[in-house]
Amino acid sequence: MVNMIYSISYKENIVGNRDTNDLVFNIKEDLQFFKEMTIGTTMIMGRKTFESLPTGGLPKRKHVIVSNKIKTTTDAKEILGGKYIENLTFINLDELEEYIKEESKVTNISIIGGAMLYTHFLEDKNLFDLLSNVYATQVERIPEIENPVKLMGHGDLKERCSFEVIKTGQGKDRLDNNNLVNYKVVRYFKENI
Repeated sequence: MVNMIYSISYKENIVGNRDTNDLVFNIKEDLQFFKEMTIGTTMIMGRKTFESLPTGGLPKRKHVIVSNKIKTTTDAKEILGGKYIENLTFINLDELEEYIKEESKVTNISIIGGAMLYTHFLEDKNLFDLLSNVYATQVERIPEIENPVKLMGHGDLKERCSFEVIKTGQGKDRLDNNNLVNYKVVRYFKENI
């Protein structure tokens, strides 16, 4: 199974902060959902997403970085510096489709970002066809940031997929002075899956 998972300010399609590479929401319930969905999986991400993770990565998950700059362990150590961890896998974008086809035979895969990687999956038919589900935590708050990263392909998912709301809730957003924010987790899927 190949799942893509992200949080988004659905009114503006904002998924990140280009200046800081940080999350734009920090809602305990959403982070718990992310953990439940990704634990024990192979997580595929871009280099900047990996760099935004805590040092040492996330426990009980395999980390795969998609990067055209990292070709060897030496490159990875130099580029990632103190963020480098052992047993890190790196592939380039051209290898992504084949890697997922092979890896998904032995384990579940989680596509966790960033926006550029999400966009590749939403725009490239071959990559999109590999997805089993897209889990989007749609948050009602619009983050007030100067340089937002938007995922414009998110808006087309309702036309391309079936969908169901699997959870609705309200949580304190630690990035918004712990103000309560409404959110819903929507699962997008293709009927033939």
